[in-house]
Amino acid sequence: MAKRDYGNSFPSVTQVLGVLRKIGLEIWFKNNTAQFCNEKSKKGKEIGTQIHECIQNHIDKQEVKLETQYAEEVTNALNSFMRFKKEHPEIKLKKAEIQITSEKYGYNGTLDCLGNNGKLVLVDWKTGECKERSEPKIYPEHIDQACAYVKAYNEEKKTNIKKAYVVVLAKDAISYGIREIEEQEIDESFENVFLSALKIYNYQKQKGR
Repeated sequence: MAKRDYGNSFPSVTQVLGVLRKIGLEIWFKNNTAQFCNEKSKKGKEIGTQIHECIQNHIDKQEVKLETQYAEEVTNALNSFMRFKKEHPEIKLKKAEIQITSEKYGYNGTLDCLGNNGKLVLVDWKTGECKERSEPKIYPEHIDQACAYVKAYNEEKKTNIKKAYVVVLAKDAISYGIREIEEQEIDESFENVFLSALKIYNYQKQKGR
């Protein structure tokens, strides 16, 4: 995936939300060695990038090219994506990987996909593992991230998206989790979580922390 250039020094949505505690991740780091966690995290990021590229090619070019050293995980995730499409034909996927900037609040992001379910909606892809569950888990930061993307897109493109979906694709099974986010939750998450995190991020950066 090409390096993103937004033409400004604003932080990304993921950088902003990085100031928040993630208890599950902290427990995972505590219960495993640093080497294991670093290797697992690196692998997860590489797989996530490859899956996003495959989905982008499918949406934009109607093709899926799969060249990866993680064939099992990527294939599972892509089959999970295809199951999502089959089971949710009401969500028409239109355009993938769109760079956006909120000049008003000062942050950047790249939203995964625009869709249409009768009205314009945002769809954000994540990857995860089912483990002992029937579907991968959706975390609060997934929701907060999608809400920030909606707000920036509406601001920049002068649209009025009122709904978003977080879809987590399993890497260890053919399964997915889906979370629908309505307008009220988008507003509440943005005001109470994201803008608070942005304030903390900017303060820490100003103080050189």
